[in-house]
Amino acid sequence: MMLSADAMFPQVSEAGTRLQLEGRALTLLLEGVRTTLITAMIGPALIAWLTLSDIGWVYALAPAVVLYGLSLERFAFLRRAERARTRGATHPRQWLRAITWRTGLSACVVASWGYPVVTVGGDTLVFVILALATIVSASSVTQFCCWPPAMWASFTPILLGLGAQLLLFGQGHELFGAVFSVLLWLTLGMAGLRFARTLHNDMATRLRNESLVRELEDKRAQAEAANAAKSRFFAAASHDLRQPLQAMSLYLSVLQAGRQDADTLARMGECMDALDRMLAVVMDLSRLDAGQVLATPQPMAVQPLLDSLAGMFEGAARLKGLQLRVHRTTAWVSSDPALLERALSNLLANAIRYTARGGVLLGVRRRGVHLVVCVFDTGQGIPDDASETIFEEFVQLDNPERDPTRGVGLGLSTVRRVAALLGHRVVFRSRLGRGSLFALEVPRAEPEPGARPASTRPAPISAPLRGRVLVVEDNAPVRDALLRLLDSWGLQAEAARTAEEASALIAEMAFDVVLSDWRLPGARDGLSVLREAHERLPGLRLGLLMTGEDVQHLHQAGQTFPVLRKPVRPLRLRALLASRLGGGG
Repeated sequence: MMLSADAMFPQVSEAGTRLQLEGRALTLLLEGVRTTLITAMIGPALIAWLTLSDIGWVYALAPAVVLYGLSLERFAFLRRAERARTRGATHPRQWLRAITWRTGLSACVVASWGYPVVTVGGDTLVFVILALATIVSASSVTQFCCWPPAMWASFTPILLGLGAQLLLFGQGHELFGAVFSVLLWLTLGMAGLRFARTLHNDMATRLRNESLVRELEDKRAQAEAANAAKSRFFAAASHDLRQPLQAMSLYLSVLQAGRQDADTLARMGECMDALDRMLAVVMDLSRLDAGQVLATPQPMAVQPLLDSLAGMFEGAARLKGLQLRVHRTTAWVSSDPALLERALSNLLANAIRYTARGGVLLGVRRRGVHLVVCVFDTGQGIPDDASETIFEEFVQLDNPERDPTRGVGLGLSTVRRVAALLGHRVVFRSRLGRGSLFALEVPRAEPEPGARPASTRPAPISAPLRGRVLVVEDNAPVRDALLRLLDSWGLQAEAARTAEEASALIAEMAFDVVLSDWRLPGARDGLSVLREAHERLPGLRLGLLMTGEDVQHLHQAGQTFPVLRKPVRPLRLRALLASRLGGGG
């Protein structure tokens, strides 16, 4: 146990920390060996000179010659160790063991002087040898305490060996010398262990501090990179948001001048659509970064999702003369249906946008316990050096002029965040001029017994709609716009500004639909209005919550009442109304 470094420091359990501590101990031990080399040049000669007249030439000089030979070998050993450390090929434990047995061998040779001194020399010489042994042993403790096995090896043979020789071969009062040697060995050993533990704790503390400093540096670098990315994000977002706003301002000036032409209104609508898409994506990214979007994985069939995606993008593909194909599958996966659809729709939109001829293929490949949901295209491809930058915000490789009709460069950034939230790996391969593959690696799932996956295609929309709608909205322009829109769809709409006004209207007349903002003046919010309507209106077909915020309990509300994020897209609202009212489709 005395010679075990592991026993000396049992609190070090991590392999990496232990390796670092051994490396520090090796550095200190090599410095100690260099120091002992200096004393090794003088010490043997001094002992030989002191003992020469009493024990003779052979007994005095033989150990000295051996020690000088060991010193030369140790000098060569130090050079080998330094070269190995320079190459980075050192294993600390290996070199520490080599130093330990070399130190022990030298101590044994020193102890060999004791026999002729004890048997031939007088009391004075024995006293001198004991004094020299004490000095050498004390020096060894300070030099080698960083590695306890080497420390014990440096003085144990000298003190215990000398004590044993005094006890066995002494001719006078050597019992005192033997006891003195043993007591000195115990005293130096205990002191050395205390030094070793103190030094170990100091090294461990320094390692922890250095680790903390490195961690802080890494965090600082990450924060700076994130700050730079956010600066680029907001700079690009500011530009892309200003463009449709600028155009809308100009078109509004045209309309105010008295030109009520349909072309100006249509172009203004295009600007509003572009602004709406931009805000929706930026808000999605913000919610994903803030951790406000929760994933609820569940077993789901893949084919209905592929059919839905194909239905959404078939028209866009046909306009570009592309063939959009779906490879049919019976596979099931474990994922969040809404988030998986969002990620795949971004990949599919990019594939169609950047493919000029050929087509796009949706399909599934098996890979062990996972399925890879793939989007293949025959587009222009992506260079290898851009394989990481394409996932950054507002990066578009072939749109330096920032043409808004070619997207805004947030699709792949959203895909990466959604995939990270779902725990799905993003797969990407591309060849310039040949096309690209983007895919998500999703865990496979077993089909639910008796489950027949329903199609997720949106219900067809036509006009007019029929029904009575209550709009609960405190913002006057939004409230007025909603009333006009619902009226244009053939619906009878009433409006309330607060929850109390909504309660009064619910008590007076029956409503088929209640559309409510979440934040309302007063103590009650829109969710409480929908719950009241659900209880008091037996014929209620839809209670819809509209909000621009994303808080935790709204996810729970979505289990009972649908939630639309502002800005609400009119076509999406109409599709939802048509599906619940049964009219217009």
